[in-house]
Amino acid sequence: MKLQKRVRVVFADDSDIHHFYLGSLLPAFHGIDLLYAAKNGQELLTFLEDQEGRPDVGIVDLHMPILDGIMTAEKLMKRYPEIRIYGFTSSSDSREKATMLAAGIYKIYAKNELKQLLTEINPSF
Repeated sequence: MKLQKRVRVVFADDSDIHHFYLGSLLPAFHGIDLLYAAKNGQELLTFLEDQEGRPDVGIVDLHMPILDGIMTAEKLMKRYPEIRIYGFTSSSDSREKATMLAAGIYKIYAKNELKQLLTEINPSF
């Protein structure tokens, strides 16, 4: 029997609803460990500075207070290039999405596609 590697995830979104939704979906995804859920990019970066182990995946919202998803992705890529970053947004603006991709985001998912995003990072679901 082959053991599946667990995927360690951090999440940054200023919406309580999306924190709740993520928490309600995660029990079904047995191979995903949520290390931290932040309300903005700065909170996420501060958390990572204090951690020895790094997550495999970061999920960041585009529009957040203090430090938005674009700046968060740029800082994550500079400091922790091994983390695969996914965008999470309700924006349909193609310029914003292009800017997110240019900042180092691997792929962008709409807010209503959280289950699909989790399935991508843990295909054994």
